[in-house]
This record gives sequence, structure tokens and C-alpha cells, in this order.
Amino acid sequence: MEPLPRQLRALSKSPGTCVYGVPPPPESHTESCVLGSALWYLSVTRPTSSYTGSKPFSHLTVARKNFTFGNIRTRPINPHSFEFLINEPNKCEKNIPFLVILISTTHKEFDARQAIRETWGDENSFKGIKIATLFLLGKNADPVLNQMVEQESQIFHDIIVEDFIDSYHNLTLKTLMGMRWVATFCSKAKYVMKTDSDIFVNMDNLIYKLLKPSTKPRRRYFTGYVINGGPIRDVRSKWYMPRDLYPDSNYPPFCSGTGYIFSADVAELIYKTSLHTRLLHLEDVYVGLCLRKLGIHPFQNSGFNHWKMAYSLCRYRRVITVHQISPEEMHRIWNDMSSKKHLRC
Repeated sequence: MEPLPRQLRALSKSPGTCVYGVPPPPESHTESCVLGSALWYLSVTRPTSSYTGSKPFSHLTVARKNFTFGNIRTRPINPHSFEFLINEPNKCEKNIPFLVILISTTHKEFDARQAIRETWGDENSFKGIKIATLFLLGKNADPVLNQMVEQESQIFHDIIVEDFIDSYHNLTLKTLMGMRWVATFCSKAKYVMKTDSDIFVNMDNLIYKLLKPSTKPRRRYFTGYVINGGPIRDVRSKWYMPRDLYPDSNYPPFCSGTGYIFSADVAELIYKTSLHTRLLHLEDVYVGLCLRKLGIHPFQNSGFNHWKMAYSLCRYRRVITVHQISPEEMHRIWNDMSSKKHLRC
């Protein structure tokens, strides 16, 4: 993979001036720099002849709008009738992945996506173990951002988009899109990870210590940082849950949406179940509700951390995920851990 240009990595380093030389208004400096630098990078002439979805953005449809699985007998209350605007339907055709990584992201997080591509999300990091990395997005109200993501997908072929509005309250739809994609286009994969774009993943621990490619793949398996809690009724909270939407006083056990792992067969099970389960905007809670309906109990794994953790080589060697990691930290941690594998803790 061609490394990201040095100019783009210098994004917003110089206050008041973007890397592409246009001084934006002070109140929009950061946003303007992010958009401008990404546009600059994506505008470089690159071969795109192998890209099969190079039609105008509004016509990049692969799946049928009213897609359903054949054995759904009752009428769904959540039909998930969204079209794929950008898709990678052939990503699993040549080689079946051992692990599919689904990363929830937003349009403006180009630097985060690029950092993941160049570090732990690199599909070629593990020889003999096929990994497929995909970034999950909805549709943005800004056509310029949609165009940027389309151009990005033509270069990297690792983005899928459906035509729901990309927002915090639609995170559940974003995860269900990923489940639907796995069930439809990559059902023979062994495992799936769902995570976010500000998460560092220790891939050695994930693959060799947890998933163990040499062992028989599990079925109906789900693990991560398990939370046992109840709804927050304070309207000022980010995680506010109205009583009329969820009247119970406790949630079923669920894994923090910052990172969880499941066997690939669970993707189709959760997607099917979601068609008949009232939607909730809290994605990880909603997945927990589907798991309860399926009789699947998530396993606690202390390696999944859903908080920020100060870096030390030995500490990060013991974990699987760490939250709130910037793109710059992602590179620094990855390079340090990769270059010091010979050191003992």
C-alpha cells in the first residue's frame, strides 16, 4: 500500500493554515483542513481500472432494496430496506477470510481510517491468515463528503455505505449493515470483529491468543467487554433511554460497542432477529437484546478495554483493544510494538 503523503500527516499542525495553503475562517479551521487535505490526497491521479463500482455515487447499488432472507416467515417490523450506495461484494470471493473487521466510522475521519489501514487493519499483516477490513458508513447530508468517500473507496476498496443518514442515532443501522454484509457476501468467514475508528487493536493477541486459527472454529460465539446495567433516564446523558422506548429496569448483558468478536454464523442470526426486534439507538444494547432472543450469552474477556489507557509496551501487550486512540498515537503504538517484539516484559 502506498504510504500516506507526509503533507497530509502534517494536517492542522500549523495553526491558521491548512496543508494545502488556504487559510480558513478560524471557527472552521479544523474541519476545513480535514476536508481539504483529504480531497488533496484523493485527487492525486491513481489507477482505478480494477474498480467495478466507478459509477456516479447515486447509482452505486448492488443489493436489492427489499432484501430479505428466504426463511423469514412473518412480516418484519424493521425490514432494513436500505440500498448499498457503495459495496464490495467480491471481497471474499477469491480467499475466504479468517477474520472480517467491521469498523464504524464517519465521513470526516479520513485520517483515522488511513491510520488503521497502515497499522493494525492492514489486510496483509499476517501471512497465511486472510483478513478483510471494512469501514461502515451511512449517507451524509453533505454531497461533498459523499463524493470524498466515493473517491476513497475507489482507491482502497474497503468501504461500504447504505442510504440511511449517518448519525449517532443511526449507529445501530450501521452495525446491522455490517451484519447483513457478512451474511450476504462473506458468510463462510470464521470470525467477525466490530469496532470503532478510535480503537487500537492488538492483532497478535486477538488472532493467536483468542481466536487461534489452528483450532476448530466456534459457533454461536460472542465475546468482548460484557456490561450488566440498566437504562439511563437522565435526558442530559449521551446514553439516555426513554422509558416508553425501553420500559425495563435492566438491559440484557451486552458487549461494549467499542469492540467485540463473534463467530460469522452469528452475523446472520443477529440480522434476522433484528428484522423482528424494535430498534434502539444504543447499538451495543440492541445487539445484546438480539443475543438474548437467540439464547446466546456473551463471554466476558478482560482483554477488551472500553476506556483510554496510558501507553506502555508491556501493558499494551496484554490487551486486545484500547479506546480513544488518535491516528498519531495509532502509528506510534503500532511502530513501537512491531519493532520491539524481541523485548521481554
